[in-house]
Amino acid sequence: MLVRIAWAGAVVAAVLVGIDVVVAAQAVPLLSETGVAIHGFPFVHGACLGSSLMGALIVSRYERHPIGWLLAAIGFLTSVSVLTEAWAYWVLEEDGPGSHALGSASAWVSQLVGGQISIALLAFMYLLSPDGRFLSRRWRHVALVPGVGAVLCLGTLLTVNPTDFDLVNADDRVGPVRVVVASIGFMLISIGVVLSLVSMVRRLRGSAGEERQQLRLIALSAALAAAGLVNLFVGQALNGGHQTWYTGVPLYVAFFLMPILFAVAVLRYRLYDLDVIINRTVVVVVGTAFAAVGYTTLVVVTGLQVEGRTGGFWLSLLATALVALAFQPLRRSVVRLADRAAYGDRAQPYEALADFSRRLSEAPDPDDLLPAVAEAAARAVSARGARATLDVPGSAPATGTWGWWGQDHEEEPDHVVPVRTEGRELGRIAVALPRGRSLRPSDLRLLGALADQTAVAFRNTSLASALADRVTELAGTTRDLAGSRLRLIEADDAARRTLEAAIARDVLPFLVALPAEIGRARQAVADGADPGLDRLVDGTNEALEQLRELTRGVFPSQLARSGLEPALRSLLARSANATEFNVDGAGGRRHPPRVEAAVYFCCAEAVHGGAGPVAVDLADAGDDLVLRITGPLADIDLQAVTDRVEAVGGSLSVGAQLLVLTVPVGDAGRGGDAGPESALVGGAGAEGVRPGVG
Repeated sequence: MLVRIAWAGAVVAAVLVGIDVVVAAQAVPLLSETGVAIHGFPFVHGACLGSSLMGALIVSRYERHPIGWLLAAIGFLTSVSVLTEAWAYWVLEEDGPGSHALGSASAWVSQLVGGQISIALLAFMYLLSPDGRFLSRRWRHVALVPGVGAVLCLGTLLTVNPTDFDLVNADDRVGPVRVVVASIGFMLISIGVVLSLVSMVRRLRGSAGEERQQLRLIALSAALAAAGLVNLFVGQALNGGHQTWYTGVPLYVAFFLMPILFAVAVLRYRLYDLDVIINRTVVVVVGTAFAAVGYTTLVVVTGLQVEGRTGGFWLSLLATALVALAFQPLRRSVVRLADRAAYGDRAQPYEALADFSRRLSEAPDPDDLLPAVAEAAARAVSARGARATLDVPGSAPATGTWGWWGQDHEEEPDHVVPVRTEGRELGRIAVALPRGRSLRPSDLRLLGALADQTAVAFRNTSLASALADRVTELAGTTRDLAGSRLRLIEADDAARRTLEAAIARDVLPFLVALPAEIGRARQAVADGADPGLDRLVDGTNEALEQLRELTRGVFPSQLARSGLEPALRSLLARSANATEFNVDGAGGRRHPPRVEAAVYFCCAEAVHGGAGPVAVDLADAGDDLVLRITGPLADIDLQAVTDRVEAVGGSLSVGAQLLVLTVPVGDAGRGGDAGPESALVGGAGAEGVRPGVG
């Protein structure tokens, strides 16, 4: 019902505009200053037709869209205004048919529905464009400015007797108070237009992509309207209120360009998704016209040529056959022309595919590839949005969007094409179509060709991405290993310096004094005195004990001789921090010397570096050797422990009160009790084993 009302209004507006041209031509020359600068021919008339048609098209797509109804209202009211204005001028100034009272009433109606009211509706339209909503809640208050101005203008006219209204000397009839009120109202309306331009600029600054292209055209229309109003104010202020060529024509031209700019936004940038309606309308209208005109022409022309020679039946049959044969080629041509009118460059879809091929030949970056695929798919099939997805092994899929999908929207696609190569799906291309439109077979073939081209690029991108990830991983591993090796070297250097200092402190003092003590003992023997051998024996034993302690920290002989469990028991027995030691399945078994050394020294670091008593659990879990240390761990050198564990391929897990070492041993390390020689060789040659404190 609403759609019929909109189209009926458009038809009535077109009829009224046609009648106005006839009536205005009787009153004044159409191309005179009065006809163009005051009456607005042909700019206002074209704007009426364009606004009515564009409004009806939008309402056909969205029945309750405010922009559609505002355009329809502007076109209809302006057509009524120009016709009643022309009729009033003809009657009042040129003695046209009709009474003086009828002419005055016609002039009153012209002022009531046109001029200021149409401009106020333009302000509302720009405030709501393009989606029919205000920019924000605060902008609703801005709409009061042109609204109040329109009310003031209407109130001024409604208090005037229509039969006493004068078209030319209106100010003299309405009185000075009404003139002031009307002037204030028109000024508010003009301010509303300027504010609507500000709203459009704000929308334009926050837009992107295709929406920005649409808003740019509408903002241009608003800017032209605002400039036309400013020019009208300034011009009339300079020439005493008279409307001349340079005051009225710029505003009329802006009014004329308004529906044209909307049409470009619709056709070129798919504003309101009207391209499908226009496309089908062109096809139906041209096809129907061809069938009617072609059939009639053939019948008439052929009838004149063969009059009296054959019957009417055969003539009709021949004409029908000719029209039918010509209709299909014509339909294809019309479809191409309609596609070109509605879709622009997208009317030739394989041009989009060729352009995409050229872009692929330039080897775009992976970040640019997916948006390029989405853009090519959307432009090729005239979709309002497209999304290209590349499956990335081991991580989330990578996506690129274009068009409607790029505006932070999410919806189910209308069609999805998988991208495959060698039987493996690499990704997919999804398109979202305008409402009421489906893909044609040619569109499906085109998407298939696009997917085939994309498959090679996707495969190369996947390989490049995997290679880059592997290179990054290897680089990180190399950095970690280099850092670990550097820390181990630094730890070994520090341990050597510690060992050197310990020998110098605990052993060297006795050894340095030993030659002198031996000399004194020899002299004492020669003199028959007591040589003090007991003192020498005690000092020698003390030095040996200190050496045993030092060598036990470098690599405990018990670890090489008896294995990990006895060495740990001996370590924990000498430590004041160890309170408990449990063995689960690992007792009596030998493991590779490097593994035993790493576990031993990690345990020594945790026990002696901890801040309190700890409990130690050693377990044999399948192919792994697990050491669990429970207790305060705040003062442990975790980096040193981590380096030792990672050096033998193990892992470390640290909690608030728990440290877990897991070292792989495998079956090769379980050869029963290894002999002392192998343990000693392994212990002597163990790499990365730094002296401990146990």
